[in-house]
Amino acid sequence: MGTRQTSIDCYNQIKAQGLLSKIRFEVYEAICNSAPCTSSEAMSGRLNSTNVLSQSRARFTELRELGVIYEKGIKKCTVTGRNVIEWDLTDRLPIDKKVSNITKKMKKADALYALNQLHKNRIESSSEEWKTLELLIKLI
Repeated sequence: MGTRQTSIDCYNQIKAQGLLSKIRFEVYEAICNSAPCTSSEAMSGRLNSTNVLSQSRARFTELRELGVIYEKGIKKCTVTGRNVIEWDLTDRLPIDKKVSNITKKMKKADALYALNQLHKNRIESSSEEWKTLELLIKLI
């Protein structure tokens, strides 16, 4: 089963107008490429560490609250083998509201994700530098 044309049109409008933050859009795009799918199915191959993968899962809840994805049901994940939520795209644009319940933990996860993306692009960075940056973020 492919993605519905209305969802594809909505995806194109969200992308063209920049209606989602960079990290949210990356997760939204991953879902679009695999929908309907589990979070692990969507993110497999896009993220290189379990820690970053688990941090990206908070974006699924945020995207649901913004109205651009929904919980389709429960299915056995082809990546983890567990019964988990299956996600799919809606044909709606993000709800014009601020996600006001962003916790400190979510902010840390966003910061660590951004740092990891920087780290992936800087081969000359030492592992020790990355550990120091990660420790600093955790202290925030």
